[in-house]
Amino acid sequence: MKIDIVAVGTFCNSWPNLVVEVNNQTLFDGEIQNTKSIELEFEKLLQKGNNIVVGMNNKSFGKDNIWDTKTENNVIKEDKTIKILSLKLDGVECKELFNNKFNVKRTDRQPSYFPDVVDSVDVMNYNGYFGFGFDSPLYNSIIKMKFKRDHSDEVSYFSNYTKVFHYDGEEKIIQEIKGNLREIDEKFSDKRSKIRNS
Repeated sequence: MKIDIVAVGTFCNSWPNLVVEVNNQTLFDGEIQNTKSIELEFEKLLQKGNNIVVGMNNKSFGKDNIWDTKTENNVIKEDKTIKILSLKLDGVECKELFNNKFNVKRTDRQPSYFPDVVDSVDVMNYNGYFGFGFDSPLYNSIIKMKFKRDHSDEVSYFSNYTKVFHYDGEEKIIQEIKGNLREIDEKFSDKRSKIRNS
């Protein structure tokens, strides 16, 4: 599997450190200075239960009185962050599979009441990681995750989104309509012929 990542690091005291792991094997562990493109490969995919993790691990929250966020009048002036612009697996953009969930790993003086998961599309403001699981073959798994989703909380007058890619119910309704039209045609064909011929 080919992994292509484009990330942007912002400086505060030092550059942020990005870690990329697949199935608990570290493929990348290095600084992200400004914008960086990273190309990786991973060969040992499992049939089921692969996992990719992209995270940051060197942000200081008060250790040795170093804070990697500088504020002035409650406005952040400098911050150590990493933004993931793109994450492609075998050429397919997969960043949306993070589902906007960033898993926080609390360190130093970061409060214990701080949430374990924060909403974030692609920015790492804390130590922690984005991640998702997938199966082999990769393309089949990505298609299922991207397009065959449970939409049971969405309501539509025209369609049932809980059955995305399942057309059995619709096919049955179409066949019933065709049967009703045939029956109507058979019942009224003689009357229509008489009306036309008169």
